[in-house]
Amino acid sequence: MSNFPLKVPAIKVEQPLGDFYVVTLTAKQLLQTCYTIKAEILQDEEETKTGYLGTFVNRLVGNQRIRTTKRLDEIKRYTETVDASFPNSIILGANYDQDGNLITNLKERWTVENVGGNFYELTIPTSKKLASIIDGQHRVFGFENSSSQDMNLLCSVYLDLPLPYHAKIFTNININQKRVDKNLAYNLFQFDMEQGEPKSWTPETLAVYFARVLAEDTTSPLQGMIKLGLANTQTESSISMASIIDGILSLITTNPKKDRELMHTVSIDGGRDRSLLNDEASTAPLRDLYLLNKDKTFFNIIKSYFGALKKVLWEYEVFRKTLGVHACFDFLKFVCKDYDGTEEFNEEYFLELLSPVKEINFDDQFFGIQTKLRSRVRNSMFLAASLKSLADLKLNNDEQKLYQILLNGAGKTA
Repeated sequence: MSNFPLKVPAIKVEQPLGDFYVVTLTAKQLLQTCYTIKAEILQDEEETKTGYLGTFVNRLVGNQRIRTTKRLDEIKRYTETVDASFPNSIILGANYDQDGNLITNLKERWTVENVGGNFYELTIPTSKKLASIIDGQHRVFGFENSSSQDMNLLCSVYLDLPLPYHAKIFTNININQKRVDKNLAYNLFQFDMEQGEPKSWTPETLAVYFARVLAEDTTSPLQGMIKLGLANTQTESSISMASIIDGILSLITTNPKKDRELMHTVSIDGGRDRSLLNDEASTAPLRDLYLLNKDKTFFNIIKSYFGALKKVLWEYEVFRKTLGVHACFDFLKFVCKDYDGTEEFNEEYFLELLSPVKEINFDDQFFGIQTKLRSRVRNSMFLAASLKSLADLKLNNDEQKLYQILLNGAGKTA
């Protein structure tokens, strides 16, 4: 346990809402001294209701989402990896207890003292839980069962900030932030390529590498057709790099994040390689090729498949859209489920498999509903290639009739 009182260096930051202090505290110290108030509706008490426009609604208290066990487990695993990093600040509101009362006892209050210039010292007198986590609760409580509780975490500490402002800060952070573009996020895995040998690459890193080769190599059927989402690249194609990577990942893993975190429990210098995943169960059809480092065989299957697609079905625009690409990978994933290496999945194999699919009119208005595009393209490919029947698809009667009409137009039955 940490010794109290704690005294840590702090930097004062002045902003319009109020001053806060930037400090580092260990995960263990945060777990000892912090708490969260779950956002919930107060029930059955008249004084808890607020009125507006002649109506009444129960008041909301707290500002935090319910902690999810899955998220906490994911963070716990990540905290124990060799390259764990939490650069974002944990935001705390100190000097209120869990009932919302301002702490006035000088022996308990968190305080700061100027030690020269803009430098301060934050004092935490006791381990009493007197700091509300305004933002970052999953990061903090993800350390609860972690062996890495001595890790330092960046914190922004508000002192005596009224509770309504806690919720205001939380809301501003979580509503105003913009999600990182998935294409960019995936491209950043290229840094992993540059640091280790291919045997150390996670499924995501290998998938990014395959996608980049498909996009750029002169022998690739998709050269110049994939939007990389990076500066200095240009294509009029509607195929996103993320859709290609997601499709490749579906052939390798059912949980890429877990695989990555497990591999990152070992450093590259310490011998990180794919064998770390040998005991991880997965239904992904080509996982063994990945685990055995048979990347050339793996890539040639993907390249041959898209080579055949380009020759047989590329005239239909739907196959040059992101959702169409997803459907194509759904089809490939099913085809590869019985792959054992005895049959060569070359371009000739896929040309023969896809030849009857060409008889389907993929320009039909049947494929004009965006929300159903992926499933309808995928199912139509299954039916035309005789890999599944209408009964296998478990469709309602109306959908079955629509598929039957489509197949009749191609001279087929299902």
